[in-house]
Amino acid sequence: MEHVERVLMTLKHKEPDRIPIDLGSVINGMHHVALRKLLKFMGMGDVEILIIDKMQGLGKIPDFILEHFDVDFRHVFVNPPKLNEVRYISEDKFIDEFGITYERHGYYFEIVEGLQPLYNARSPKDIENYSLPAIKDYRVRGMGKIAKMYNEAGYAVVINGATAGIWELAERLHGMSNCLKNLILNPELMESLLDLTLEIHKRFWELILNEAGDYGHIVLQGDDYGTQVGPQMPPKLWERFIFPRLKELISFIKKNAKVKVLLHCCGGIRPFIRKLIEAGVDILNPLQPRARGMNRKEIKREFSGKLIFHGGLDIQYVLPQGTAEEVENEVKDVIETYAPGGEYIFSPAHNIQADVPPENVLAAYRAALRYGRFHK
Repeated sequence: MEHVERVLMTLKHKEPDRIPIDLGSVINGMHHVALRKLLKFMGMGDVEILIIDKMQGLGKIPDFILEHFDVDFRHVFVNPPKLNEVRYISEDKFIDEFGITYERHGYYFEIVEGLQPLYNARSPKDIENYSLPAIKDYRVRGMGKIAKMYNEAGYAVVINGATAGIWELAERLHGMSNCLKNLILNPELMESLLDLTLEIHKRFWELILNEAGDYGHIVLQGDDYGTQVGPQMPPKLWERFIFPRLKELISFIKKNAKVKVLLHCCGGIRPFIRKLIEAGVDILNPLQPRARGMNRKEIKREFSGKLIFHGGLDIQYVLPQGTAEEVENEVKDVIETYAPGGEYIFSPAHNIQADVPPENVLAAYRAALRYGRFHK
C-alpha cells in the first residue's frame, strides 16, 4: 500500500495494512544531539545536520533515515526570517522578528521573561501601537514545489505552521504570567491581544496555503493549553478566549485548502478535547501519557470515532530512560490502545530529546512496524 493511501484510509477511520508512521516535524522531530548520536550509531556520523528550529534545537532528519523507518509523511516548513529581521546579541542570545528575546539555557533557547515587546501592555491601545512585523512572500517561497515533489512521490504531505499558536504567541509577546492573570484582571487587553495573534496566524496561513495548499493533506498547528497537572486555565476561560478564535482559524484554513487539521497541544487537556473537536480539529497530538487526565485507554474510549490519535509514546521516562524492551512494550501498548478502527498515527509524544539513546529510537520504530499491522 502506498504511503499516502495508508494515511488517507486512517483519516477516514478505516484500517489500512498497518498504522501510518510519522517523524520529522517541529513536534515529533529530533534534537540535533540525539540525531547526531543516532547517525553515529548507524555508522553515518559524518552527515551534516541542518538546524530547522533554533529554539527547540531540532535537526532536519535526513530522507534516508525517514526511508529506513518507512515513515509515511513528509513535512514542509516555512522559510526562516532574513538575517536583517533577527538581532543577534551574542552566540547565546537573540531577538526574533516579533521583538521577543531568547537566551540559551542548556540545550534550548528560552524566552526571557520581561524582555517581550508587549510585556508592559496595559490596554487595547498598547496592542494597537505594536509594530507588527511584515509577513512577506519570501517566507513561503518554494514550499509549493517541495510539497508537490513529496506528493508526487506518494507521501502524505504535512504543512507545518509558521509560528506558535494563538495562545502561545500571546504568551510570548506579553509573558505567560501576565496572560494568565489578565484573563481575569484585564480581559479587554487579552481580547485585543488574542485578536492580534489570530490575525497574524490568518495572514501566515493565507500565504502558506496559496503557495502549497493544493499539495498538502494535513496542516500542523501547535498551541499548548495544558501543563503536567492539568489545564493552564479553567475551561470556562478557555471557552471564552481561545475556543472561538481557534474555531475561526481552523475554518479559515479549511476554506483555503482541502486539508485535515492536526493540533499539537501539550499537557493535561482532557477537559478541552470535546470543544477541540467542535472547533474542527481532526487529529490530536501529542496525547502526553504522563500528564494528569491523559490515560490513553480512557481517551480512546471517550473519543474514538471523533478523532485521529497522533503520538502517545512516552518521552518523559520510557524513551530516554527505559530499556529497549520497555520501549517495545510501551509502543505495543500505545498501538493496541489507539489503533483499533484505524484511528492512530504512530509518533513519539513530542520531539525526541537530546538524552534519548539511539538504541531506543531504533527500538521504537522497529516495534511500530512490528506491532502496527492490521492484516497479518
